[in-house]
Amino acid sequence: MNFSSERAYALAQDAVDSLRHYRSLFHLPKGKKGGEVIYFCGNSLGLQPRTVEEALLRELKHWREEAVEGHFRGE
Repeated sequence: MNFSSERAYALAQDAVDSLRHYRSLFHLPKGKKGGEVIYFCGNSLGLQPRTVEEALLRELKHWREEAVEGHFRGE
């Protein structure tokens, strides 16, 4: 396989990437000028999944309504 540092090569590889659909499942941060950024931060939680806010709100509601009893009636 031959690699290239050219933008056209990178775009062509992205177009045939079998994992590309996962990109839409995450919030992608914007740079200072509003454009896309490259995210290379291995020592972090990573990009936030789009489903996380709803899951957290559901758990907060459960905690609010059940308090300690929620430990016994959790999902």
